[in-house]
Amino acid sequence: MKEIKSIHQLEFNSSATYVVTLPTLYTLIGEFGEYCKGYSLFGATNETLSVAISKREDLSSRLYLKNNNERKRFTYLNIKYKKEDRWANLIKGVVATLISRSYTIGGFNLTLQGKLLDESSPTVDAAITLATTIALQKLFNLDLVLKECATISYSALTSFSSIKSSLTFFNALINIDSSSVILYDLSTYTFKKITYPFIDEKIKSLIVDANVATLPFIQEIEEKEKAASVAFEKLKLAYPKTSLREISVEEIKGLKKVLSEDEKRICSYIIEESQLAKEAARQLEQNELVMYGKTLSRVQTGLRDVFELTCPEIDWLAKRASQNGGCLGASMIIGSLGKKIYILMEQKNLTHYAAQLEAYGQIFGFKAAYSIYKPAGEIKIEPYQ
Repeated sequence: MKEIKSIHQLEFNSSATYVVTLPTLYTLIGEFGEYCKGYSLFGATNETLSVAISKREDLSSRLYLKNNNERKRFTYLNIKYKKEDRWANLIKGVVATLISRSYTIGGFNLTLQGKLLDESSPTVDAAITLATTIALQKLFNLDLVLKECATISYSALTSFSSIKSSLTFFNALINIDSSSVILYDLSTYTFKKITYPFIDEKIKSLIVDANVATLPFIQEIEEKEKAASVAFEKLKLAYPKTSLREISVEEIKGLKKVLSEDEKRICSYIIEESQLAKEAARQLEQNELVMYGKTLSRVQTGLRDVFELTCPEIDWLAKRASQNGGCLGASMIIGSLGKKIYILMEQKNLTHYAAQLEAYGQIFGFKAAYSIYKPAGEIKIEPYQ
């Protein structure tokens, strides 16, 4: 926080009044749980972003993104979405949403910095939006609790910037901490924290970055989401009085005239993954780590063979991990846009797997790297004046 405070002072000749730091989330299992109102298992990333903010005397905003050394500005008289403004649209969206809800917002200077900002994905956009909302709430003493900040952030992201997201994701983000993962029930909008057991154990959880191009995956996932939306609307009509997450694969297979074969696969996978998210939470809670690893591998197999949403690079990394001694399981993280895979492995086998990553680079032309994963922690808000 001290570093961003100095950056803000240098850029705006103004001391930061507040600094807000937060991670974003990985959906470890249950990325598509919203479609069946099922379950999702979330864990905070171990990368963060920070927002420093201070007041201005006029009704305008000056924005600085340290990572890219980019500057943007806008005034409150004409807040419009502009494609060329990219990341600044996220902040404009928050201001526009607050003003539309009759909150009084003055001018401000804002600095963004953090490792998380080196990536581009809807989950990072959500983190930027929420951090900005909280920073504005503190700076202008708005009558908002964190849950209301989450709702406003969700509205700003989805309405102003037209970025697909989930209110559940924002609610999970404000409740995460450094020792737990969160199981969210998407039907009742309740959650349960489960202590994450791989922090100081012989079994380590890894995040492996495949460093592949994300654009093809973005297009593919958009197509899958459209198909899933249509398929579950049909399923809802076929079972109007049944909870979608409780429908069995056998029942889906029996819907010969209702769903196409592709739609059956989509519904079957999403419902099964939702159920696996709930089971994985129980396994973590009861310290059944071997079974938890097997659950991850079941998710990966479903993503590859049923949902058909993996790529050769991720499949290679998962297969080599499973062939490596001491690997408990592996699964792709959808929210990383096809770039990352979540692996459980005994610590004694890490050196051998690292050597296998060298072969990955020679085969695919991308350099893969791994980091030890543990939840990053809760939102931090620090006043400076």
